[in-house]
Amino acid sequence: MLEDVRFVIVGAGGLGCPALLGLRAAGARRLTVIDHDLVELSNLQRQVLYGVPDLGVAKVDAARWAAGASASREDFVGWRARLDPSDPQRLRAQLRAAAAGEPSPNTANQPVAEAIASERAVVLECSDSPALKFAVHDACLAAQLPVVIGGVIAWRGQAMAVDPRTTGAGGRACYRCLFEAPPPRELAPACATVGVIGAAAGAIGHLMASLAVGLLDEAGDSPAGALHDLDLLTGRVRRLAPEARDDCPGCKAATPQRRPS
Repeated sequence: MLEDVRFVIVGAGGLGCPALLGLRAAGARRLTVIDHDLVELSNLQRQVLYGVPDLGVAKVDAARWAAGASASREDFVGWRARLDPSDPQRLRAQLRAAAAGEPSPNTANQPVAEAIASERAVVLECSDSPALKFAVHDACLAAQLPVVIGGVIAWRGQAMAVDPRTTGAGGRACYRCLFEAPPPRELAPACATVGVIGAAAGAIGHLMASLAVGLLDEAGDSPAGALHDLDLLTGRVRRLAPEARDDCPGCKAATPQRRPS
């Protein structure tokens, strides 16, 4: 089921590493990983694809080696790039190009974007930037790409799957139905300040992988529209599945190609 689907992982860090492993274990063979960073010593506590020999290596290259994507049957593309949340049009074109397996973000342009509308792909937003999470969400809805968004801090994490075909009035919620905008910087402390428990990042990353696979199950109940909240310290698990907001700007950005929710 997954061999012909491309999974685009934005951010090869604490969430992206376990998400990639979960997808590979599930049978995914077409992967595009996007990250601009190099492996640092402080990453090793939670970014499970990397070890001491990878220090100073680009994460997209280290991820390729760690995932064992050297066999001929694998299709692994690494973009060493920083996506810009302030340029929505370019971001949308880049994500569409990534979904098509383009080898570089420099090939992202409108003709390419339009030519790959039929590609089967799911985007996993695994970065640690709130602004980029919202920008990727909006770009995916506009590009008709299903997306899974995750975040983790300390012991707690959240993940949500969004399918443009089911969002909007009378359908399922998108990310902006729950969170209208990125929080102010003072209310969203950086991971470097608060810290992240490696096991929490692993749990949320694998959850994101399972949600991404679930979005492709046409016969089952889609996981889209529900926010999963996990606290690994207390063991509390919550699932919120609100109705889509009629006035949600995120839902309005999605091209109306709805399927039953």
